[in-house]
Amino acid sequence: MKLSINQLKESNAFLNNLFENITSGIFLVDKNVRIQEFNDTFKVLFNKRDVEILNGLCGNVIGCIYTVEEGEECGNTSNCGKCCVRTAINRAFQDKKNTLKQVMNRDFYIKDSSINKHLQFTTKYMTYNDEDMVLVILDDVTEIENSKLELERNNKIIQKYNDKIKKELSIARNVQQSLIPYKTPIYNGVKLTAVYKPLYEVGGDLYDFINIDEDNVGIFISDISGHGIAAAMITTMVKAILETSKDLLYTPDKLMENINNKILNVAENMYLTAFYGVYNNKTREFTYIRCSHPYPLIIRDKEVIEIKESEGMMLGVFDGLEFKSHKTKLKQGDKILFYTDGLMETKNNSGIEFNNRVFEIINSRSDKNIHEIIEGINEELVLFKGDQEYEDDICILGMQI
Repeated sequence: MKLSINQLKESNAFLNNLFENITSGIFLVDKNVRIQEFNDTFKVLFNKRDVEILNGLCGNVIGCIYTVEEGEECGNTSNCGKCCVRTAINRAFQDKKNTLKQVMNRDFYIKDSSINKHLQFTTKYMTYNDEDMVLVILDDVTEIENSKLELERNNKIIQKYNDKIKKELSIARNVQQSLIPYKTPIYNGVKLTAVYKPLYEVGGDLYDFINIDEDNVGIFISDISGHGIAAAMITTMVKAILETSKDLLYTPDKLMENINNKILNVAENMYLTAFYGVYNNKTREFTYIRCSHPYPLIIRDKEVIEIKESEGMMLGVFDGLEFKSHKTKLKQGDKILFYTDGLMETKNNSGIEFNNRVFEIINSRSDKNIHEIIEGINEELVLFKGDQEYEDDICILGMQI
């Protein structure tokens, strides 16, 4: 025999079974807010016997703290006018409007002990035995609500910590920005230009144009493995080493040896790649050293030449390294491009790296000055990556003789 849902609803046996086995506490109140019916779950929820519940006022039965501590009946306490459960019951009687899943937080006396609970309640107007009644469904959601409160507290702690980190990052950014040349310096017979884009608030790339004397200019560029504050601290340290190594600025090999010794094992699992070159304006001789850094590019007579003679190890990892400077003669009109690996390794939406595109851009703009070439590379880089995020700091330097 098939039963329809309406038949089930009209079945007293079905409704009684549902009433007694549902996990929510359920009770019926009359117009005086006295409890006329209730289920076993309700008894367990407030640890009451049948005789303590039947015909009792709602607040007194559930052990509302105001009825207990003020010694008053439910309806006469200082809180009854503000009680959300009582307000919902009255509205159900007066306007036949239901309240759905509202949460009340209050202390209740259960077994003579005050316990704070979060109760989710629903009220529904109905008639029972030809009398107006309100059905109240209660669920103890204390654990859920406490978890929410704990989550909110933790979120506030995290937010406070994040705000502190942001403030520190802002300070670190200002410090790091002070390490970068405020404006591109002008040297006799040499044009210089730069583009720098840190991945985060603070980055791991560092560059400097160093006015050694009236005939010599130094170009330094480096890249720390990693990003963020740790990388920024290393760049600050490297900048300090440069500032205190005036006597080594003429000799790239000695300068790199000094940097390596100073930052050796300073930060675990971090290392530095770097390039340093000194250009003499009288002899046009360029003395340089490369320490695992990308090869500089010389643009000469519409030809792109990679400077590959120098093969140095990364800095800050190995002790006792031997460093050797190399020399090359530059010509009038030569343009040299220095960069960190973030430039070549930037990817577009298809996962293709910018590497080959750089050479195409240089070849198409080889007759332009170094500033226009670098600006062109930067513009094409932005278009190339599309909506992809940068995965590394970007630093591009240029020198033109």
